[in-house]
Amino acid sequence: MSENENINIVTMRPEDLPQIQTLYRELLQEECPLSTMQKNYRQALEQPGYFPLAAKRESLVLGTAVGFICTAPDSPFLVVENVVVREDCRGMGVGRKLLKRLDDLAVEQRCSYSILVSSGFRKDAHRFYESAGYTDDVRGFRKYYREINW
Repeated sequence: MSENENINIVTMRPEDLPQIQTLYRELLQEECPLSTMQKNYRQALEQPGYFPLAAKRESLVLGTAVGFICTAPDSPFLVVENVVVREDCRGMGVGRKLLKRLDDLAVEQRCSYSILVSSGFRKDAHRFYESAGYTDDVRGFRKYYREINW
């Protein structure tokens, strides 16, 4: 049995949030208070089409990804956000398993496509996304409404 077989993709749970907070620190390079994460998690769970995933080995969170189903007039689509895998677990198939589960959810929800945005400097992540079937033939833009001052 390989290490990859011990990785389970599950719905993120409130007790996972402290470990996810650590992962987000790697992604965002700043700390979001746990109380803010807990409040936002509870609110987001009330929304249909919200899929917060955690890749776990037993109780250890190895990675996370979040999917949101959006509906345009022509069809629904999936927005993928906050994909991050522990640095010491990269290359083990964790991210691939997370994206595969989001792909399966998108198909179940009859989405026509999925999109994700990645910061320009994350070149290793870009190669991973391309290997997972995403293409860079579109250009993404981000507009910030506030600075994050937790």
